Amino acid sequence: MKRIISIITAILAVILFVIFFPFGKSAISPDSNSDSPSKAEKRENSSNKLQIAAFGDIMMHTPQIKAGDLGANKYDFRSFFKEVKPYISQADIAIGNFEMTLAGPSKPYSGFPQFNAPDQIVDALKDSGVDVVSTSNNHAMDTGVDGAIRTHKVVNERGIQTTGTSPSAEKRKPLIVEKNGIKVAFLAYTELTNGIPVPSDKPYLIDLIGDGTGIAKDIAQAKKEGAELVCVSLHWGVEYQRNPNPSQKSIAEKVFKAGADVIFGSHPHVLQPMEKMNVDGKEKYIIYSMGNFVSNQKDRYTDEGIIVYVDVEKDSKTNEVKLKEFSYLPTFVHKYNANGKQQYAIIPTPKQEASDLPYPGLSASKWKSVWNDTVSHVSPGDAIPVYSNPAQKQ
Repeated sequence: MKRIISIITAILAVILFVIFFPFGKSAISPDSNSDSPSKAEKRENSSNKLQIAAFGDIMMHTPQIKAGDLGANKYDFRSFFKEVKPYISQADIAIGNFEMTLAGPSKPYSGFPQFNAPDQIVDALKDSGVDVVSTSNNHAMDTGVDGAIRTHKVVNERGIQTTGTSPSAEKRKPLIVEKNGIKVAFLAYTELTNGIPVPSDKPYLIDLIGDGTGIAKDIAQAKKEGAELVCVSLHWGVEYQRNPNPSQKSIAEKVFKAGADVIFGSHPHVLQPMEKMNVDGKEKYIIYSMGNFVSNQKDRYTDEGIIVYVDVEKDSKTNEVKLKEFSYLPTFVHKYNANGKQQYAIIPTPKQEASDLPYPGLSASKWKSVWNDTVSHVSPGDAIPVYSNPAQKQ
């Protein structure tokens, strides 16, 4: 009799666990069954509105590669992005900085100083809702010309569009993405390639910032091809410096004068401020550095980043496209041990106080520290608001 009672009790416990703790649902991220519209639903219901989500450096250091290693040359990195997936996938277009190369398994997989990651990182990004990546950065030439060309090929074949690198002169052209009746150009440039020169007979391979003249020409070409909004990703500045230098500000001014509407900055691996600017009577948005989105870097501030949201609207009468709102979501990389390996999770922090802490070692004090670091530095005085979660953003 006691045994029967024990069995019944165990069954009831399992049923209650499944009811109150359903599998596959994140404790931090918004409910995947919430009223938050999918990309397809937003396209259908908002033919004149568009939301862009942008984030910083996607890096793959050696411990991260090991974290996703399943054996037999199989890899899975989706767990890195589990918590931020709802915040990425609900945007109409999501773009990040792809700071690695994909030279394939013929070369050893490696992290810093010359990155070569498994192709499956692209699958993880695609699964998370990423649509576009900038491939022009200081690590774009890490595995040479062949690596840069293969990176472009693999990322595009696996369903994510690229900007900033090209396999040939014929294929070098502005990336224009049309969503919800609005055409957006995405251009990307880097200040340097870590001393590995772009071959003089292949200037199309990596788009460089230079003096800004080439950027101005590309912006003009993008508009000629119908772009109604121009977003420029710039890989620039000084690593680990939390404020932009004079060169960044000078280039930003030139790029805005040339007709860009938004600048997404990367490379310093720490956050730099964001601003709304008025240029020639038009409002422009800039974030000088979006920090690291995912990496194994350990110095202070290098585990912090943001997702920047740009909301755009097209006037149904005049067809004029205007920037409507600029907001951001603080994030940080949490490292923890599971199954004998160090693992990674990008944690969104939509409010100052932690609500759930479902990972080993994830503390309320770290959450609050990230929030305070980000909000006080990125937009002092709350000039630019923190983004509300997808379930609240209708």
